[in-house]
Amino acid sequence: MTYLNQFHKEAVERKLRKIEESMKSPMNSLDAANYMKHNFEMAKSM
Repeated sequence: MTYLNQFHKEAVERKLRKIEESMKSPMNSLDAANYMKHNFEMAKSM
């Protein structure tokens, strides 16, 4: 259980860092679409 919590915490921290970075340089629409598709695929596999 703690392994899962640790994994989830790290995933959230990575996501927050990515969001911070994307604020600096906004994604174009193609990058945004690929990013959303990637997140969707990951969510389906969980």
